[in-house]
Amino acid sequence: MEPRATIVGYVRKPDSGDVYIEVEEHFWEATINIDTFSHIIVLWWITGRDNPMDRANLSDYPPQEGAELSGVFASRSPARPTPIGHSIVAITKVENDRRRIHLDQIDAFDDTPVVDIKPYMPTSDKVDNARVPTWFRNNIPRYTS
Repeated sequence: MEPRATIVGYVRKPDSGDVYIEVEEHFWEATINIDTFSHIIVLWWITGRDNPMDRANLSDYPPQEGAELSGVFASRSPARPTPIGHSIVAITKVENDRRRIHLDQIDAFDDTPVVDIKPYMPTSDKVDNARVPTWFRNNIPRYTS
């Protein structure tokens, strides 16, 4: 069976500055108890990079100073064989009546398709003593503690 992505919702970024995921009605039941988590992992389709040239890209220079040429599986390049973005975000509010999960931020554009949502679990999603290349060490952490 050929893999295919199912769209569970869309990123919305109206002019008001609000950021949320609008979940498709037939998937809303899948969000039961999502409001009991502070953070979620959002997997989204990088629509602007879904083209033959970007899908053929296997290496790139990460956008950090001093970065070395790296394979796309060793970088966060948006040009990759399967253009899936990954963001860990804080839930700021859940609107059940409007099927919205409000977020603190997300690095996806308005109208970006969301292919999956997973709860962030610090017991399994946080890795102690993780190793990264030198050019990533100066990144400023978004969430700390």
